[in-house]
Amino acid sequence: MIKRLYILFFLWLGIVPLYSQSFDFNENCRAAYHSIIALKLEEGQTLLSAEEKKHPENLIPLYLENYIDFLRIYTSDSRDLYNKLNGNRDLRLELLKQGDRNSPYFLFCAAEINMQWATLGIQFGDYLNALIGIRKAFKFLEENRQRYPDFRANKKSLGVLYALLGSVPDKYKWGVSLLGMEGNVERGLNDLKELVDYGQKNDYIYMEETVTLYAFLLFHLQNDMEKPWTILQENGFPKTDNLMTAFTCAHIGIYGKHNEEALHVLETRPKGAEFTSFPLLTYLTALGKLNKLSPDADSYFKKFLAEYKGENHIKSAYQKIAWSYLLKGDTENYRHFIRKAATKGSNVIEADKQAQKEAESSRIPEVHLLRARLLFDGGYYQKPSSEMNALGMMHFQSDEDETEYLYRMGRIYHEWGKTDSALSYYSKAIEKGSALHRYFAANSALESGEIFEHRGDKEKALSFYHLCLSFDDHEYKNGIDQKAKAALNRLK
Repeated sequence: MIKRLYILFFLWLGIVPLYSQSFDFNENCRAAYHSIIALKLEEGQTLLSAEEKKHPENLIPLYLENYIDFLRIYTSDSRDLYNKLNGNRDLRLELLKQGDRNSPYFLFCAAEINMQWATLGIQFGDYLNALIGIRKAFKFLEENRQRYPDFRANKKSLGVLYALLGSVPDKYKWGVSLLGMEGNVERGLNDLKELVDYGQKNDYIYMEETVTLYAFLLFHLQNDMEKPWTILQENGFPKTDNLMTAFTCAHIGIYGKHNEEALHVLETRPKGAEFTSFPLLTYLTALGKLNKLSPDADSYFKKFLAEYKGENHIKSAYQKIAWSYLLKGDTENYRHFIRKAATKGSNVIEADKQAQKEAESSRIPEVHLLRARLLFDGGYYQKPSSEMNALGMMHFQSDEDETEYLYRMGRIYHEWGKTDSALSYYSKAIEKGSALHRYFAANSALESGEIFEHRGDKEKALSFYHLCLSFDDHEYKNGIDQKAKAALNRLK
């Protein structure tokens, strides 16, 4: 650290140091990187400290130390830690300027640091700095691609940016173009797939990171439940000594209807003091328990709230605790915990926004619909069908309940492959729910578009994707709109 301050002092005076700084991703740095992405952050820092003493001219540790900061903040979701460590970004970027400009790592490391802090900026609502960081990263990576077309690490990061920028809604595309950037979802995903295929046959240090990024983007941009899970299994995820790969499998499994497999991953995940704390794993365990209607699900949400120091997922956790009590017939505790969802935590992510809406509505969910929803979300398709058949004979007390019933029947038939029946229910849900500020109509349109896309009926698919985007002011809008936009890009 003293040497770094020394370098910065000469930079401030306008004097370039006489020695040359290098980028050497040697065995020590490779070992540190593998520890870091496994979430053994202290072990990674120890290895980097040894490398800095042995090779003080090597700048790769700067980039990897930034990775440690990024993961510490990401796993804790701590705004205080974000504000405390934010200054490290500019310090490291200044020091990197003294590196060997003929190395492909010169621009790559600067781009990675900018991307990591941009990701955190989005996480904490610091959108201006996030946008600036994304633009810098894009420019650095594009220049690096032209200078070193065979440098594969560059394609990893540029592929992510292409995919994300390509999913930006049309009404904001002018801003992306104005900033000198372009996106293409298909191109970005193809770049990542190419790297995954390469890594299966060659020594590619970023293999686990690339598989993770590829699976997440397929899952969230393409609305593909099965392919990401298959890709993870084919590439040996979760790794026995890597907590991040366990998180990747758990996230895609819980939200992708592989509930039992995800719970097994969470139960058998690597544990020990060498791994950094990651409370979101407890939250995912709680979701998995709730999806299968386990009576102890509320205890896992309470454990998450006790160990978590961040701002997101709090409203959602209180909502899910309330649901757990409602499923047990305890409406008093339902009301107690849903009131907490109205006052605790932030209102940024979609799950928390939906929890806030429910808390403000003062309307208790219909229990049979709730049970069916949770079982369906877990991939337990036979059980929700019996719940829904029982509901089919009931008289619904509100348009909202009836719309949800129609939507969930459509989802069940869709998963069974009975797409004509699914389309019929989706159509009724769209008609009944078009004026409601719920997601049922919008997601029915999205799912209808996917059915017609798979049938090769491009015209009808496009019409339903555009219809999906036309619905405003509903929960999960950002996520649903992003999937519809990615679908429109596919069809173009």
